Amino acid sequence: MYDFKYETSSTPYLDKVASYRTSTAPIDVSVTGDKIAIADLMKSVSVVQYQKGTNGQEDSLNEVARHYDTAWATAVANIEANTYLESDAEGNLLVLNQDVNGFSEEDKRRLRVLSDMQLGEMVNRIRRIEVQPTAGAIVIPCAFLATVEGAIYLFATIAPQHQDTLMRLQENMAEKVQSPGNVPFNRYRAYKTSVRESDEPNRFVDGELIERFLDCDEKLQESIVEGLSVDVEEVRSIVEALRRLH
Repeated sequence: MYDFKYETSSTPYLDKVASYRTSTAPIDVSVTGDKIAIADLMKSVSVVQYQKGTNGQEDSLNEVARHYDTAWATAVANIEANTYLESDAEGNLLVLNQDVNGFSEEDKRRLRVLSDMQLGEMVNRIRRIEVQPTAGAIVIPCAFLATVEGAIYLFATIAPQHQDTLMRLQENMAEKVQSPGNVPFNRYRAYKTSVRESDEPNRFVDGELIERFLDCDEKLQESIVEGLSVDVEEVRSIVEALRRLH
């Protein structure tokens, strides 16, 4: 970290005030207030906090949280308080959370995986966006993701009252709607790396699959919503609102 100073009124310079060494090499950083999330080439995400020196002490960058799993990170962004969205070189997305109210100091320092999925493309930039949600919003946009293939994705969090409905809707559609190439949805979107592989996406909803509900015939729509706490018309309304986001 550098402080921008002036040696004279016309001669600016950067004065190094603090430093932090990552495990291998930093790929991306996300700054929120006095906290900096750092995506490391091989060791996932660490979070450091800037502290200004007092009583003659030097400024410092102190590690306050870390994701201890191996991940070839490519980008990171702070999307909510103590919550970070990370992408890796194997096409995965992870949402990491720091439990600042954890029981022990070790719990407080550990970034835990809240959700993960296989995007299928390598993300090289994540940029947080600030959006004031409307009353009754189904999802709250949080970030844009840009991939090396040139695609742009919108990442949003789901309002608590709609989480169960959308995840169960996705589960039903994965069973009843034929995917391109007949590849099972859960297997395609499941988190995959050289060290860990899941059976299905974890607490992630694929908007592309959900929007296909509007393309289904009425009989299939009725079959999909069977067992849900909402009817076909309400699901149509929800999906149409999601489609309007882009």
